Amino acid sequence: MHAFKLSHRHPDLGIPAPADAILRIAVTFKGRQNTGPTKLSARLSSTSIDSFAPLPGEIEKAIEGLRQHGFVVTGKGRMTVSVRGTVAQFERSFGTKLATIALDKSLNYSAPQVYYPPEGAQWQPDPKLYDLIDDAYIQWPHIYLADPNTHARAPDVNYFHLDVLTDVPNKLNVPPIHRERQHGEGIRVAMIDTGFDHSHPFFCRNNFTSSVVLAPSATNRRTDPGSHGTGESANVFAIAPKVTFIGVKLGDDANPNGGASILEGFQEALKHKPHVITVSMCYDLRETSGRGELKQLPNGLKPLEAEIQAAIAAGIVVVFSAGNGHYAFPASMPEVLSVGGAFVAEDGSMRASDYSSAFTSGIYSGRHVPDVCGLVGMLPYGDYIMLPVPPGGAIDTDNAQHDGTKPGDGWAVFSGTSASAPQIAAVCALLLQKNPCLTPAEVKALLVRTAIDVKEGNANPASDPEGKGIKAGPGKDGATGGGLVDAFAAWLQA
Repeated sequence: MHAFKLSHRHPDLGIPAPADAILRIAVTFKGRQNTGPTKLSARLSSTSIDSFAPLPGEIEKAIEGLRQHGFVVTGKGRMTVSVRGTVAQFERSFGTKLATIALDKSLNYSAPQVYYPPEGAQWQPDPKLYDLIDDAYIQWPHIYLADPNTHARAPDVNYFHLDVLTDVPNKLNVPPIHRERQHGEGIRVAMIDTGFDHSHPFFCRNNFTSSVVLAPSATNRRTDPGSHGTGESANVFAIAPKVTFIGVKLGDDANPNGGASILEGFQEALKHKPHVITVSMCYDLRETSGRGELKQLPNGLKPLEAEIQAAIAAGIVVVFSAGNGHYAFPASMPEVLSVGGAFVAEDGSMRASDYSSAFTSGIYSGRHVPDVCGLVGMLPYGDYIMLPVPPGGAIDTDNAQHDGTKPGDGWAVFSGTSASAPQIAAVCALLLQKNPCLTPAEVKALLVRTAIDVKEGNANPASDPEGKGIKAGPGKDGATGGGLVDAFAAWLQA
C-alpha cells in the first residue's frame, strides 16, 4: 500500500475529449429552497439536509428529461441521481467543450484521465433540461488507498506483522465482546470497494458469509482483479465475524477504468438498508501548491456530500479512511467517522502511524481528521497486516516486491487507513448490536471517549503543510484524534 507522494502534474488541457467516451455524472435538484445544495453558501449538515430534499415528482421529471437527451440513469439516492452519457451528449446538452486531463499514474486513481471543461469553457445548457435540475457534475476518478491452490494458510515472513484473525481483534480489545457471544449478528455492514473474491480459502475455511452487489457498470460478483476490497474486508470479519456483510463492487473486470464512482456505489449501498457503510477510498483535496487543503469543496463533490449527510441523518454510521497522506474527502466531513492509524509494536508500545493522514480541514471549520484510529503500519509501505488477496491480483503481485510474500500465493502484508476504516466499522457493528438506538454521533462519541491515548509519534508528513507530520501527545491530539479504539471499553458504555 503506497502513501501519498507529492508530484508535479501538468495536464494538457488542449487535447479534446473523445466524443464517445463515457462520463459519470452527478445531478442535483433545487428542492423546497428553490436552490440546490451546490449553491448553498453555508455548509450542509445532517440537520439541514432535509430542507434540500427534492419535491415530490421532481426527480422523476428530471429523469425523463435526461433520458430524452440520451443519458442513462445508473443510480438514485434521496438527494441526487447518477447518470451516464457520452462526451458528445454532455457537450450538446450543456453547451460546453470537454478536454482530456491526465492524472498522475502513481497515485492509484481509478482511471488515468478525466474529461472535464477546462477553465474558461463556455456553459450554455439546454434551458428546458436545466429548468428540471439544479446542476450536473462530471465525477472525477477517486483514489483507492492501496496499490496495486495452497492459499489457505498465510506464508511465513521474517519480520513483525499482525495476523488479521488474532492480532487485530486482540489489539483493539475485541475478545471480551466475543466472549459475551456478540459477533455482529443482525447488523448490516456495507463496504464499497474494488470487489470481493470471497472464494479465497481464508473466507471459506472460517465460514465467513457475504453477499456482493454490483454498482453501475461493475461486473462479476465473484471476482476482484483490483484485490483491494477482498483483502480489506478481512478486517471486518476479524472484528465482527457474523455481521450481514454487503460488498458493493465498483470494479469493471473488462475495463479497469470503467467502474462506478463512489457516489454510484454509495447510492447502491443505500438500497440495502445498511446500519454501517465503510469506504476505504477518497478524493485528495490538495491545493495546487501541495501544501494544504483546498478552502472550498469543489461543486462536483457536493452531490456525494449531500447523500452522505442524508444517510447520517437517517441514522446510518458512515465510516471513511482518513487517507494515507491525502487531504481526504469525505473523511473531512464533520459528521463522518474518520479513521486514522496507530502502530502497535511487537513490545506493545504505541505510536502514531506516519503512514496515516492527520490534518485540520480548510473546508470545514474546526474539523480535525482523524476522529479515532485503527491499526496501521509505518512508512514506506505500511507492511503490517497479513491479508488474503486474489492469487495473481494486483496487490498480490505488486506487494511481493517488498512484503516477503510471493507473487501468486494469495497473500499480502499491507494496511494503511484502508485497513483501519473497516476495522472500526466492524467495532461500530458490535456497538449497534448491543444498543441499536445509538445515533451516528453517539457511536463516534463513544469511540473517542473510550479510546486508548496514543502519546508518541507523528502522522504522515504529506498531510501537514509544514511537511513534518502532526505530532501525537497526551490526550486528544491532531495526529490520532481520541487514540486507538478500545472496542470493549466502548461496548461497556454503549
